[in-house]
Amino acid sequence: MADRTRISDLDFVYISFREPNKEENWADLKNKVPWAKRVDGVVGFDNAHKAAAELAETDFFISVDGDNIIDEKFLLETLDFSLTDKNSVHRWRAYNNVNGLVYGNGGLVGWSKETCLDMKTHENADNDENQIDFCWGVPHENLQNCYSTTVINATPQQAFVSGYREGVKMSTEKGKPLQPESFSKQIWKGNLRNLATWMSVGADMENGKYAMMGARLGCYNTVLEGKDHIGVRDLENMENIFTSFNTTNDIDKELLVYGESIRQRLDIPIADYDENQSKFFKYAMDAQLNRGVQDRESK
Repeated sequence: MADRTRISDLDFVYISFREPNKEENWADLKNKVPWAKRVDGVVGFDNAHKAAAELAETDFFISVDGDNIIDEKFLLETLDFSLTDKNSVHRWRAYNNVNGLVYGNGGLVGWSKETCLDMKTHENADNDENQIDFCWGVPHENLQNCYSTTVINATPQQAFVSGYREGVKMSTEKGKPLQPESFSKQIWKGNLRNLATWMSVGADMENGKYAMMGARLGCYNTVLEGKDHIGVRDLENMENIFTSFNTTNDIDKELLVYGESIRQRLDIPIADYDENQSKFFKYAMDAQLNRGVQDRESK
């Protein structure tokens, strides 16, 4: 591969599973990227991404999640691999439509085919770092710019599962659950900020409370209950957790109960924002500032 490559010359592979908005988002992507390819219904995060790598015809390709809507401006960019390591995963930020966070979760990802095919993560992991995410055991370039929106609230289940998975992942240190007695001291401050936002913001959006509840329950079960955190890599297991919660609980009551327990036991600064407070919080958040397409995230 030449050092400089236009993004519009790369293969895009859409990876979908059971997202309720996957067909709508696929149609949107095909309208913007007519040459996009698709992997659908492959069980397992590692397996699905390897299937995408096999499908891609360019040796560096872009993956698009089933709940992602891309910004067409991304297609105008050119990558210069003298600036970043082309064998590392290139992860751009996404805007979360429920809580307004802008970070790597749900964003567009650039992959070296070789790196993707050689990695062992999630269901194929052979160490703790790779059990529940790509980001710890696979070399990454975490990039500053935001080129997409992750839409996670088409149904209560989708919102809950999205929140739960992030609640679990941000309650670990490289895949290992943090301990409750030292949680607030051990957790990376960026993760604490994002976790508290997931738990607090979103009541103004349809099904937003389910995302908040999922984040609270995911953190609670991982840190305070010691439940199996590895289960977040199994989307069928996530569906079962949602069904169990949704059939026996009142969400407004449970938000208050779990919120108070987490504040007291983990000292996380979460809030029970209502619709207007959530809107104001997002209005007051720092605006995302895009720079160069390969500029790394500011720490």
